Amino acid sequence: MKNSIVLTIQKTGINGEGIAYLKHKPVFIPHALVDETVSVTLCEENDTYARAKVNSILKPSPMRITPSCSRCEGCALNFVKEEQQLAIKKDILSETLYKYARIPSDLVRSVHTDHIHKGIRSQCKLPVGEVDGKLVSGLYETGTNRFIPIEDCPMHTPDVERIRKEVLRLCTGVLKAYDPKRGHGLRYLIIRSLNGQGQCTLVTGRDEIPAPLVYSLSHIAGLTGLFQSINTEKKGTSLFGSSIRKLAGADWIETDLNGLKLRLSPRSFFQLNVPMAAELYRTATGKIDPCDVLVEAYCGIGAMSLLAHDKANTVIGIESVPEAIENADANARTSGIENCHFFTADAAEGLQNVLARMPVDTLLADPPRAGMDQAMIQTILSSSITKIIYVSCNPATLAKNLHALAGSYHPVTIIPFDLFPDTPHVESITVLVRNGMHDSKKKKYRKKKKNAVSLQQRKQNASD
Repeated sequence: MKNSIVLTIQKTGINGEGIAYLKHKPVFIPHALVDETVSVTLCEENDTYARAKVNSILKPSPMRITPSCSRCEGCALNFVKEEQQLAIKKDILSETLYKYARIPSDLVRSVHTDHIHKGIRSQCKLPVGEVDGKLVSGLYETGTNRFIPIEDCPMHTPDVERIRKEVLRLCTGVLKAYDPKRGHGLRYLIIRSLNGQGQCTLVTGRDEIPAPLVYSLSHIAGLTGLFQSINTEKKGTSLFGSSIRKLAGADWIETDLNGLKLRLSPRSFFQLNVPMAAELYRTATGKIDPCDVLVEAYCGIGAMSLLAHDKANTVIGIESVPEAIENADANARTSGIENCHFFTADAAEGLQNVLARMPVDTLLADPPRAGMDQAMIQTILSSSITKIIYVSCNPATLAKNLHALAGSYHPVTIIPFDLFPDTPHVESITVLVRNGMHDSKKKKYRKKKKNAVSLQQRKQNASD
């Protein structure tokens, strides 16, 4: 084959691609595993790195399997045995933490998984295109504008898939795919389904959804809420527009998580893999020592705050999405939890507001993929917070944040979770304590806070 090169894969990249070297230059090769010998064609090359595509596998890894689905690039590791997938995820996390923060790999524990790889995603957020006059949803090929339609996705729950297909069928012929020049059409399809309750948001341009279409969509079996959000931004990172309006049905759906009843509005964040999210949240809140004041930044609908309500006298949740705070307040009322309080604010501004009124003992944080911004880092560094439980979905931003916090805090354990099987994505919980807190001091601190919570419980019992 013209311009083909034979290379041996040396390591795995952060996106799950194989990395080989050509004249000491790294070559990133999707769908290739460590120790495999592959024939490739270079498709991009510059002074510092190159990218290539596989022509053939000359020496396959024993960890390679035949993927059950090859419709798109969404599941970059679906050709890899599960045990190797978990090893890759742990290596990505360990190597990234060492590269950016010099954190030793022995702090990274084994990856938690439930070994389930299909039918696990309770939500989809997909761009919409048009093929042969029919609306389709799909993904864009990595690094390109080439749209890849997806007819079926085995990763979605059956209800999400059924609703997705029916919405597209009913919208075909009524709406067009989004045209950025005109600012009209169906741009994204966002569907969530839990416990037989479905939510659908049509992200469109400046379109009025016809009443007959609203009627038809609202009668899809299991679809309990229909919404529209207008988004004509060309460079925005959010799929939703600045506002969202209900077209039909209920304002929210409800689900159960670790004994809590949780209310979810369309823009409220909630983990896609619910069973593994339950374990992630149990583990994170289990790392909180009894204390006086616990703050959860980026709290979303308040799930972890509510799970941790018995760990502190006062729990305060901060979230920038107003609808999520409305959900959190309602979730606290439904659960009869009175010591959890939530308010809408940017994470750094909200934490500064709390610190101005009271000392904070423990910070629980679950930031978006971009991690904590500099304002949040500086707010933490200027505080007297003793312990941080950091839930992360991005090893790179986690590592950079830990490096920035290293002057005042150090990690004591890092626990990875596999919420996205067949992909290189890995969630993790990092437990940090303030520098200088030795074991004896930490034991004294825990005893003091336990006594504080016990005193609060005695006062509550006396008042009942």
